[in-house]
Amino acid sequence: MSVRNTLKAKWLWYSVFCLACWAPFTFCAKLGLREMSASGMQFLFTLGGVPIALAVLAARRFKFERNRKGTAYGLAVGVLSAIGTLALFAAYRTGGNTAVITTATSLYPMVTVVLAVGFLRERLTLIQIVGLVFASVAFVLFSL
Repeated sequence: MSVRNTLKAKWLWYSVFCLACWAPFTFCAKLGLREMSASGMQFLFTLGGVPIALAVLAARRFKFERNRKGTAYGLAVGVLSAIGTLALFAAYRTGGNTAVITTATSLYPMVTVVLAVGFLRERLTLIQIVGLVFASVAFVLFSL
């Protein structure tokens, strides 16, 4: 994919918006966890998502998904996300280096890549494999 096509791709701009939300999320979480427990932060994190969920539901005219398999995956995503976020909050609460914790937890795409290759039969290009190697090395160097 060319640079021009990438800059036109919707996924890129959704990703940039995600980044713009997650960077302050991490910063606010670390600051808040100086004042409260990980479980308290998890509760408020979940409560904070309720207005977004209601807005999405309203935008869909209050129509729920009817696909059982998709719904099961969606609920699994919610449960795994909540457990993972609770673990992230607990890690921040330990007083560890926020930059290292965030970098470590941000390597989850590497596990996703392994799962995608193993279960979804997706293929990686040589440059993508090199990128994964560099990401692994960068994490090791960053955590020292």
